[in-house]
Amino acid sequence: MLQVLNGNTNRRTKEQLKGRVKQEEKLHVSDQNMDIPISTNAVVKKEYNRIVELFKNSDLLNEADITTLARYADLWGEYVKADRRLTKYGRINQETGKLSPDIALKLKLSAELDKLAKDLGLTPAARASLAISKKDEKVGDDDGDEDF
Repeated sequence: MLQVLNGNTNRRTKEQLKGRVKQEEKLHVSDQNMDIPISTNAVVKKEYNRIVELFKNSDLLNEADITTLARYADLWGEYVKADRRLTKYGRINQETGKLSPDIALKLKLSAELDKLAKDLGLTPAARASLAISKKDEKVGDDDGDEDF
C-alpha cells in the first residue's frame, strides 16, 4: 500500500516483491566460514580479513563470495608490491631510460580491482545501489492491513 501512496516508483507488484523475497531466502548462503581459502602473504591476508571484518554484521558477504574476495585481496597484494617497487626503484628504469613496467601493471591491477570491488559492494556506488534495492524490498513488505 505504501508503494501505491508513494507512486510505486519501482513499478513492482506486491506479489512480485514477495516472490523476490522468497527467491532470495532460497538462495541464502552461510557466512560462518569466511576464512581465506589460500595460503598467501601477510598483505593479502590483512586485506581479506579487513573486508570480512567490515561486513561481518551485514548480510552482504557470505561463503559464496570467498573466491572473489580472495582474488580481490590477492590483486591488492600485487598492487602493493608494484607500488613498493616504484617507490624503491623509481618510475624510470635507470638503465633503459624507459618507464617502469610497474606503472602499467598498477593500471591493469587498478582496473581489475575496481571491477571486483563493485562486485563485492566495496565502492560507494555499489553500496548505494544495494541500499536502494534493500529499501525497495522494505517498501514491498507492506501487507496492506493498515486501517485508514
